[in-house]
Amino acid sequence: MFNHIPVVGWLISLFLNVSLAIPFWFIWTHCHIGQHFFYFLPQVFQSIGFWNCVGLFFVVGILKTVLFPCHYHHCKKHAD
Repeated sequence: MFNHIPVVGWLISLFLNVSLAIPFWFIWTHCHIGQHFFYFLPQVFQSIGFWNCVGLFFVVGILKTVLFPCHYHHCKKHAD
């Protein structure tokens, strides 16, 4: 959502992605959720690095925007 705004939006997006990645990364690696429940994944994905986790949050946000470009509020505006 914030990735569309140059520089300021990128910084806000970075802050939000890092904020979301901290608890996810901690639970995934230090609480061993990745190893316990996702044993079928390769070892690299069972204990992912922190900045890789932040990168995954960026990629998921970009893919969400590309694959589902029409959100409810955005489509409702154009429908009127």
